[in-house]
Amino acid sequence: MPSEGGSLLLQPLPAAGLSPAVARLVGGATPAKLMAVRGMAPVRPAELLVAIYQLSFDAEPAVRTAAEAAPASFPDNVINPPLGEALPAPLLHFFAARLPDQRTAALERILYNPVAADETFLMLAGRLDESLLEIISQNEVRLLRCPAIVEALFFNKRARMSSVNRAVELCARNGVRLEGIPGFDEIVSAIRQDPEATDGAVTDGRFQAALTAAEAASATDQASGQSEELFDEELPPEEKQRAIGMSFIKFDHLKIFEKIRLATIGNAYCRKMLVRDANRLVAMTVIRSPQITDMEIQRIAGSTNVCDDVIRYIANSRDCTKGYAVRLALVSNPKCPLGSSLRFLAHLHQGDLRNISRSKNIPGTLATAAKKLLQQRDDHH
Repeated sequence: MPSEGGSLLLQPLPAAGLSPAVARLVGGATPAKLMAVRGMAPVRPAELLVAIYQLSFDAEPAVRTAAEAAPASFPDNVINPPLGEALPAPLLHFFAARLPDQRTAALERILYNPVAADETFLMLAGRLDESLLEIISQNEVRLLRCPAIVEALFFNKRARMSSVNRAVELCARNGVRLEGIPGFDEIVSAIRQDPEATDGAVTDGRFQAALTAAEAASATDQASGQSEELFDEELPPEEKQRAIGMSFIKFDHLKIFEKIRLATIGNAYCRKMLVRDANRLVAMTVIRSPQITDMEIQRIAGSTNVCDDVIRYIANSRDCTKGYAVRLALVSNPKCPLGSSLRFLAHLHQGDLRNISRSKNIPGTLATAAKKLLQQRDDHH
């Protein structure tokens, strides 16, 4: 079985360390093994968990499959008590990975178990709900020992904003940089200047309200067919105003740490609005968001309402410009650096190149280059 948690390698426990009862179970016949993984074995609960873990490496596929499914199917009264005992860290990780998020009591046992590995906390920080994430965020020793846990909390939209801020500031105070969090230095500075940044009564409600409003705004956009209009430069002024009026979120009222996190983990509506934010860092966070889609990049590439740095980033990114539509949007955008536009010009189709050559919205040098290229192609044919 491969590693499931970074450097934590899941492999069978040494046979010499197994109790006689567990050794008999895992070395017995297939029917007895299957009885064990179904919880029907005359052993202590802790030994049963060890047997299940060992049997997940069994040579018999049916036994392995049953062992893999066992954690989710066992009742709380069987599985919960031993998860708080000093069981091997790989075993705890095995069960944590297979317990549904709804099994909060069992997962709590693992999170409060000092034997649990940092890799287990890292895995759970990326997937659990608010109440269990609070247990993780309060374990300062682990956060400092494994800063990736803080990054996982940042990217989990169910983590409280105040708890994320507290964890980020804790790392900064102890000289730990979180390279995976965009705008780390600016976020730390904003947290330290805002006495309410770690106040859950203020910050959590505002951030969650923004996430909820973004979902509502996205649904309204889709229902009205206006999902793209904030990127449409040709809309009449009254239509643009109506579109902007649909914004359920007062983005200007949000703190920098909230904007950056929304730009990173929020939905397409958040990105659509924040890519035009006056703060360059916020806008750049949007275009670098792991959530952004090719269609969004295409729309942004053609927008004159975003900062020059965003357009320059797209133009210089091989991943962003792999699609023809993005290259065309950049060439058509007067904000695109001339060198990049000239480079993309040679890849345009004849019809698009002709439109570019006639455009009044781009630099004259680019239009002239398009005309020359058209002439060269005509001469060639």
